[in-house]
Amino acid sequence: MDTASVKERLDLKAVAILTGICMLWGVNAVAIKISNVGIDPIFSAGVRSVIAALCLAGWMKLKKMTLFPGKIFDGLIVGLLFGTEFGLLYSSLLYTTVSSAWILLYSTPFFHTLGAHYFTEGDRLSRNKVTGLVLAFSGVIILLSKHLGFPSPAQFLGDMLGLSSAVLWAATTIYIKRRLVGKVSHHHTLFYQTAFSIPVLFLLSALFHETPVRHIDILILISVAYQGIIVAFISYLLWFLLVHSYPISRLSAFTFLTPEPFPSMAPQALSWPL
Repeated sequence: MDTASVKERLDLKAVAILTGICMLWGVNAVAIKISNVGIDPIFSAGVRSVIAALCLAGWMKLKKMTLFPGKIFDGLIVGLLFGTEFGLLYSSLLYTTVSSAWILLYSTPFFHTLGAHYFTEGDRLSRNKVTGLVLAFSGVIILLSKHLGFPSPAQFLGDMLGLSSAVLWAATTIYIKRRLVGKVSHHHTLFYQTAFSIPVLFLLSALFHETPVRHIDILILISVAYQGIIVAFISYLLWFLLVHSYPISRLSAFTFLTPEPFPSMAPQALSWPL
């Protein structure tokens, strides 16, 4: 059971953790782009969930924690939302640039804030919140605008996939806040999310007729390990620790700190037959 008290404002500890998480997520965009060169995207997302679920299960067993303490149905819903979200995000990078996908993904704080206002208690919209979000998002667009251009049909599809993943990220967090916070620990929240997303992602991969593995080299293996261990296990565990303890709107607004992924560091977008 999660016994963490909910705090109204971010303290220094939360700010430090969020800053570290944002740095890790910035590198993750490049890691996804690299793994897409040799492993089809939705299958790669499934592998990432497998790695994270195994790491977390091992950690929880070491701590003598029960893997399934309850709220299984809600865990299934969270896994479905999360799996679909990352299936869309990973696919978007096959069609559009990293910069475009990141701008659209980090429109999430708007959806988080709206969802929190209508579906959670004590996390209401205010003039200061709206003004801060608009200013922060405007800064992101200005920073990345030099990498943007008039989108082709394929890039437009990628952009829509990226935007859809942003909406699902917000929906997942709001659902967790309403249904799992206070009922299970942040460890179980992440375990449910990753474990139940595995069949969703592999099913989506099959439905899209992916060729799971086309090419493997050491860089691709490192990128997949980074996504599974550093991002999906460690950074998400820290993220859910914060989600269980602080208002969603304040946490989500902080994700604007996620650094720009340098396009020159990532391979060019691949093309899928439409």
